[in-house]
Amino acid sequence: MTQDYSMVLGLEIHMQLNTDSKMFCGCKNDPFESDANTNVCPVCLGLPGAMPVPNLNALKNAQLFAHSVGAKLQTKIIYERKNYFYPDLPKGFQLTCPHNPIAVGGSLNGINFREIHLEEDTAKSIHTDDLTLIDFNKSGVPLLEIVTEPDFTDIDQAVEFCKEIQLIARYLGVSEADMEKGNMRLEANISVRKPGQVELPNYRVEMKNINSFSFMKKALQHELRRQAETLVNGEVLVQETRGFNEVTGKTFSQRSKEEANDYRYFPEPDIPEIEVDDKWMSEITTRDVLLPSELRLKLKEKGLNDQYILRLVGDFSLYEKYLAVMDLGYSPSESANFVVNISEYKEKSPLEIDKIEKLKKTSKITDEAILSPIVETVINENSKVVSDFKSGNASAMQFLIGQVMKSTQGKADAQIVASILNKLLA
Repeated sequence: MTQDYSMVLGLEIHMQLNTDSKMFCGCKNDPFESDANTNVCPVCLGLPGAMPVPNLNALKNAQLFAHSVGAKLQTKIIYERKNYFYPDLPKGFQLTCPHNPIAVGGSLNGINFREIHLEEDTAKSIHTDDLTLIDFNKSGVPLLEIVTEPDFTDIDQAVEFCKEIQLIARYLGVSEADMEKGNMRLEANISVRKPGQVELPNYRVEMKNINSFSFMKKALQHELRRQAETLVNGEVLVQETRGFNEVTGKTFSQRSKEEANDYRYFPEPDIPEIEVDDKWMSEITTRDVLLPSELRLKLKEKGLNDQYILRLVGDFSLYEKYLAVMDLGYSPSESANFVVNISEYKEKSPLEIDKIEKLKKTSKITDEAILSPIVETVINENSKVVSDFKSGNASAMQFLIGQVMKSTQGKADAQIVASILNKLLA
């Protein structure tokens, strides 16, 4: 049924930024570890007469991220009040910059960005059986909002896009982007249209506060089916906000979706227009930063296989350990094997790994006459892996070498084993 309709999907990605203090006050930016309501002041509690002051470090982090994804940094930023009522927003409005944002445009993996905002987060609601508690430690935390165009063609593409955004934020050091904690949250705007239809649908459904990639995939898959079935049955879809129940596997209506004019935006009178000068802009745009996409290319040029690249790019601390091991004289593939595949090295430092490897080399088996029968046995016992290798699967060679190493309790010389394998499998 879903094949009768194509998906229209855009994302809003929210990330709390790594700063010492909150967005508009001097309170500590620590919404997760501190006792409830200890990092608060008149500004983030929304008390009358409190005066907000923008956090310039948060602004720099936001601009650094925006520049890294090719967005055009704006020289004029105007903060406005987004007016709505909810218990976690005591002053009745949120400070954000929708009409004069941090940056506009840019793209990543074929997906275009509409705009990137920097705003303040709301407080945290804690629901119990008989009451709701509010923790204001999260109120006023710098929150980066990344808005895409509805360019996604399938759900898996959207999930991978969000994972890449998470990696970029971590590489830049601007956010932990930890979805389990809640400092990265996703919102998806999804609708459907007939294949070949150019104009956008006259409605969109917003899926709010998605807190994991698997949650996102399940929720969007169900919502896509629901919308297609609704139209097939001749019913009308309405603009609304929906949640997702993981137990039932179904989405449910929460409220009708607001339009921009419902928020009655107007400029924040206590924050003057922010003008970004050339010197400031130059500092952001000339900063030397390694991005995940660039690291993948570097590792590919080193001859590493896709398994190694996936692990090293996905964990920057593991990549730094790999570099440290390689600096001790090991080849790229050896270094990657040590830090990715060998479980006993997981908690070892590069110097400890080096010490163990040097001890192994003093008792290495290098005699081909001894190793060849062992290699032949491994080949005979792993015909499927041998077939994979002959079909071009380079990682199969690593598996076979590993089996020989296992048979010799790690004493075989891996390079000689590889040489024997190549001869026998040629």
